[in-house]
Amino acid sequence: MNRTEATKHKGSTVLVDKGIEGVFYGRLDEVFTPPKKTWSGKVFILGVAQTPELHAADTIDEKKNAYVTVPGSKIHLPDKKWDMSFNDSVVQAIQTTINELYTASKQQLETAQTWKDIGSVYGQITIPSLSLNKEENQTEEQNYIYYQIQENQGDVHLIEPTNGDTLELEGCPFELEIQKSSNTWVPVTYKNRFIFQDHKGKEYKIKKNDSVRVHKEQFQPFTILLNELEHPARKSLWQRIHSFGFERNHLEDCHNRLLYELLQSEGVSSFKGVNFLTFRKPGKTLLIQHHYERILRTHSQDYVFDRFECTTDSGERSISTYTNAYSKDYES
Repeated sequence: MNRTEATKHKGSTVLVDKGIEGVFYGRLDEVFTPPKKTWSGKVFILGVAQTPELHAADTIDEKKNAYVTVPGSKIHLPDKKWDMSFNDSVVQAIQTTINELYTASKQQLETAQTWKDIGSVYGQITIPSLSLNKEENQTEEQNYIYYQIQENQGDVHLIEPTNGDTLELEGCPFELEIQKSSNTWVPVTYKNRFIFQDHKGKEYKIKKNDSVRVHKEQFQPFTILLNELEHPARKSLWQRIHSFGFERNHLEDCHNRLLYELLQSEGVSSFKGVNFLTFRKPGKTLLIQHHYERILRTHSQDYVFDRFECTTDSGERSISTYTNAYSKDYES
């Protein structure tokens, strides 16, 4: 794009190539055209089009809601529409990079297999296994609780062999994993009896005493709180957290009173209270008060109310409310 085209596209969305720091899209706010010199542009960054090199990954956050001024040779017109939020664009760019890496790995393995076929004419050829080593396998296993599926008088449930702890399958809120092969576990939800279902709807039938595992993270109060929220409320909560610049790894404390009430109040159908979430990173703290109300009904839809009051130590504040009282997807 030359300086004349750049002037015409002032205020439009452009791509900015930052080399090892990645490719970004943003709004071209200013065009500088000094005589007899290369033109340059000032761009307000709106999102990530292509991830940086891995060692420069920490520069992503520096570009959020920031201006960059670069030579015109690094500014290009996009070949498609870019209108995602900054965070969504980061997720998409990273997922694209991961997919490309996995595709390249698969192609390289296929090439290796071809060379093995060629070399086998001359002698024995082996392809090294890419499975996790023993130490990594042990670390992975430590992240899960392993159960065996059992049946007693028609009741199908999970039992942890060492301690004998039981996990009911009917209404189980956790994402389970069943073993598809020696090195492959499939995330599933319980359907009925010995039948489980993955997110695509494919069904798997396992046998008595087969292993089923649950990642320990799902037993954390914050994960259980998220699972208790309906999708619009969960989405709203994450949007608030991200808008203040925090991620899940910044969570310092989660006081989940709702979980306590659900576990201790057998036979009670009405719950009301407040949960407290604390997120902290250097120089900034976020406190979230989660006001909730639940009324469990037998013959009609349960009543759900969630209100999130977010406050930072610098005085920033945000409030969002979700209820299904009027419409299943109502949110304000």
